[in-house]
Amino acid sequence: MFEKIERNDKVFQSDLFSKDSLAFCIIDYILSDTKKYPDPKLFSDGEKCIVVNSDPKHPIIVWTTDDFREKEKLYDFVKEEFHTNTPFKIMAKKNFYDFLVENHKIPELSIQTLGVYSCSKLNDIHYVGHPDHAKAEELLQIAQMHVNFNIETGENREAKLADYMDDAKEFISDPTSYVWRDENGKIVAIAAVRANDKHPRIGRVYTQKDERGKSYAKMIVHYLSSLVLKSGKESMLFTDFDYAPSNHCYQAVGYKLNCTIVNFIPPLEE
Repeated sequence: MFEKIERNDKVFQSDLFSKDSLAFCIIDYILSDTKKYPDPKLFSDGEKCIVVNSDPKHPIIVWTTDDFREKEKLYDFVKEEFHTNTPFKIMAKKNFYDFLVENHKIPELSIQTLGVYSCSKLNDIHYVGHPDHAKAEELLQIAQMHVNFNIETGENREAKLADYMDDAKEFISDPTSYVWRDENGKIVAIAAVRANDKHPRIGRVYTQKDERGKSYAKMIVHYLSSLVLKSGKESMLFTDFDYAPSNHCYQAVGYKLNCTIVNFIPPLEE
């Protein structure tokens, strides 16, 4: 029922998937970036569901139409195909998670709800400091900010500096990755634009702990969003829907909530 497909499969261009393409734009990033994601696992029933996994360390993305009826079979397939993933994390619509709980396939779990926000017009805000690119001599600082981001967001609570040196080098060399400097030139926040033909995304927004409460995240997101809008496209981002400060920050910039999706880690054995 669920067959392996290629990057150019027609299901990715279907009207049904296009309706949810903003919420599941991460699939577009995986499909388009053959260098970073050279061999993703892709499956579909050909119409109403898509399963994508970039690699065993990242979430299994499960897209289904709202009227998809084979949720139990799909979940059993995902368990069998991806049981070696660490962690076994699924990103899906909440109705998929709710079905698994209601039908006792999994216990009720603590889930992360992601708000999917988009912006077509910015509000006016006042800048303090300025945007810039990080310099080579700031490598360790950028790497430490990546470590802090991963620990605080829960993406990698065991993150260590050595693990993120390559990411920091890539950040510094990437013209779409920015830092925000305060009036004294100190790096106080970072963020990046993830390029995509359909949905350019602002991501990796992080403010130094001792600099929070000064609207630096709002400033760097506003600036990067302005770059996207000037290119004639709509900007979007994901946020932890349960973390009020970040949601208020993005709404103040001009973002509006489109929809929500969830991340959850179900047990592999019932």
